[in-house]
Amino acid sequence: MVLDFLIEVGCEEIPAQYVEPLLVQLGQKFREVLARNALEFEKLDEFATPRRLILHVPALSSSQPDRTEVATGPPVSVGLDENLQPTQAAVGFARKFGVTAAELIRFNTEKGDYLGYKNKLPGKSAREILGREIPALFESLELPKTMHWEASGYMFVRPIRWVLCLLGNEVLDLILADVRSGSTTYGHRILSGNSPLRCNDFAGYEAGLLENGVVFDHRIRGKQIEEMLSAAAAKAGGRLVPDPNLLHTVVHLNEHPTVVCGIFDSTYLGIPREVLVTVMRQHQKYFSLQDENGCLLAKFLAVVDSKTAHHSTIVRGHERVLRARLADADFFWKQDRKLKLEDRVERLKQIVFQAELGTLYEKTRRVGQLSLFMATQLGMSDLKGDLILAAHLFKTDLTTEMVKEFTNLQGIMGGLYAKAENLPPTVAEAIYDHYAPIGLEDASPRNMAGAILSISDKLDSVVAAFSIGNVPTGSRDPLGLRKQTIGIAKILLDKGLSISMRKLVHRSFKLLGRFTRRSFEETYFDYESFFKERLKYIFREQGYRYDEINAIVAGGVDNPVDCWERLKAISLMRASEDFASLATSFKRIKNILVKAGASLTDPSPVTPSLFQQEEERTLYLTVDKIRPKIWKLARSGQYSRVFDLMAGLRPQVDQFFEKVLVMAEDPILQKNRLGIIGSLLQIFLAVADISEIVVG
Repeated sequence: MVLDFLIEVGCEEIPAQYVEPLLVQLGQKFREVLARNALEFEKLDEFATPRRLILHVPALSSSQPDRTEVATGPPVSVGLDENLQPTQAAVGFARKFGVTAAELIRFNTEKGDYLGYKNKLPGKSAREILGREIPALFESLELPKTMHWEASGYMFVRPIRWVLCLLGNEVLDLILADVRSGSTTYGHRILSGNSPLRCNDFAGYEAGLLENGVVFDHRIRGKQIEEMLSAAAAKAGGRLVPDPNLLHTVVHLNEHPTVVCGIFDSTYLGIPREVLVTVMRQHQKYFSLQDENGCLLAKFLAVVDSKTAHHSTIVRGHERVLRARLADADFFWKQDRKLKLEDRVERLKQIVFQAELGTLYEKTRRVGQLSLFMATQLGMSDLKGDLILAAHLFKTDLTTEMVKEFTNLQGIMGGLYAKAENLPPTVAEAIYDHYAPIGLEDASPRNMAGAILSISDKLDSVVAAFSIGNVPTGSRDPLGLRKQTIGIAKILLDKGLSISMRKLVHRSFKLLGRFTRRSFEETYFDYESFFKERLKYIFREQGYRYDEINAIVAGGVDNPVDCWERLKAISLMRASEDFASLATSFKRIKNILVKAGASLTDPSPVTPSLFQQEEERTLYLTVDKIRPKIWKLARSGQYSRVFDLMAGLRPQVDQFFEKVLVMAEDPILQKNRLGIIGSLLQIFLAVADISEIVVG
């Protein structure tokens, strides 16, 4: 028997950025509850509005299946006498279950043979299970911020005002905070006057909400908003400036979305586009419009939680608020430009970068020197002039009124002010882009000076934090070191910058001077491990298989571009039959060396005079011959040819293991043979640990 299950937790308005993560977490945890309690279901739907979190299971089993448990009784040696007749111990155990000793079964365990009884247990009802589990589920949610509002001190993201919970056509009784569940929900706060709605099933619930102004499915609201924005933009004679993050936000700000169009004074179009879009987006959640040439229009679109009858009043209010915001932005733009970026440099001495790591002024000096070092390492000394100037000025916009008001314009405003001061375009672009990329989906800096400046800035932050022991743990990462490390790797890969990260980190560490509290080796150990995980994440996002990534990362990540080239090569080679066979042999080699306690990176010396079989000599000579070829090809980045050579070793390796006993009884002979396979493993570990490749 299956039942329809529905729960809606009604709250005060939940902040938009919390809604979807909370709903995802709620759905995952509820699935875990159902799986843990063997309650079968076909699908689980999750919905949300700013005022409600909803789970719906159209067909949930009404109870657990009956199950059989083997209750363990006495050992056979105790439960049966020498004539294999039940003893009092067996009889007493059987009596607990209302059966005779003859009905007991005999089964084997790791501890020996025991007597037991197959006890049939009826499954518990879904009503009993969910009534117990749901309150515990909500208490287990990880919430970004919490508050309490009633006597019990219950903590949740916002005050809970009602709980609708139906199993079948009946209320499932439970309590969240001080609210007891019932069959009542509420319509739109304004459009329906927050009217109570009684529901007996999901169909009635759905119809009741829609009739009372609530589009409870956030996916449907999202599609509606996209269509309305597109239509409104066309009607206004323009096109929407794409803003997927804002779209995602407004979906969770409205229960009954409609779109209005407003205008502003066209004189404000003299403010930089980035500022205008940010002013409208950040504070007002407005969408910008542009013409067919990409120029902004003096119009905006807003998604509002209301009916069209109220639009004219709403538009006037939005236009009045935006007018004040744009006036502020215009003032900041003009006022900030009265002081040149050069004249702001000294102000950086008054801004603390991090309590234990000095001021922003000191950071900019370090970043400047690191940028020059990196340019030299890359053979790009022609960029030094641009880098010196860009690194000198790139944080000065943090002292401007515009960035104080709109913090997400940091860097961007520096680039705009640099352009307004007629500084070299490459310098202005480098400053503008130095925070990029924020994530994997973002573009890397446009020019090479910007790429080097961005890497140097991010690396200084990461190494500085690690040098004082501030390494992210769990979800804690207040300095955003994970994103910055991903940004470093992404730029290196996007721009094809082949460079030693150890050298860069060492230079960065040295520039920190008096601020460090740990040794370089301690700092680099944590950094390398941290960087390796971020690089693996990037490669996974690119679609490479986990075993390919593990194989390559084992060969070192000092040069991410080189690492990527090795990964591409091994991905192409893995389909080869010879390569797959060699991977299996390498796994065997590695296991033998580990079990024998031999080093994987420093093999025992091989004495050819100890060879007893031709296969030993053949493999040894082949390895000795192939070694310089491998190193030469690897140094020139020809990894496809490296892996071709590796795959070509299959016959010699197969013959060796078929004819030669590595773990010979003679310890001298055994050590010599371990040296042969160890030298083979050593050559390739510097390129990839192909034993990590999963065959089959």
